[in-house]
Amino acid sequence: MEIVAGAGYGCGAWPELTADRRPVLLVPAAKARPVLVEDGWDRDPGVLERLPAAGWSALAGAPGLTVRGPDGRVWFDRPVTAGREWWRALRTHEVLLLVTGPFTGVLDLRPAAAAGRLFLLTTPVHTTHGPRDAGTRA
Repeated sequence: MEIVAGAGYGCGAWPELTADRRPVLLVPAAKARPVLVEDGWDRDPGVLERLPAAGWSALAGAPGLTVRGPDGRVWFDRPVTAGREWWRALRTHEVLLLVTGPFTGVLDLRPAAAAGRLFLLTTPVHTTHGPRDAGTRA
């Protein structure tokens, strides 16, 4: 997987697009966001070629994104600073790749990836088209 655009300079999640323009959300690991293999997390980038992980769901309406795990608990719920292209890709593909691991920003993402320490998961996404994301459509 090649990440091609985004910031990731702060301590928080940030959006990216893969080389083939699929939406990715990079989320630094945190105790509040468990990563369990039995919930569908994998270290293999081949997750992009498989069906989304069972039980996972995401609701997106710019600027916010809520991701729930198979147990229904919120795994991620906050605004995502993303441009129109990312939101369009999310609506087009209706699948989001989540990447997490021991990184806090763009500078320590590559070392974590090179060491094989990233976990990946795809989830289906439902996007809303209300006032929250009206500014993202063009």
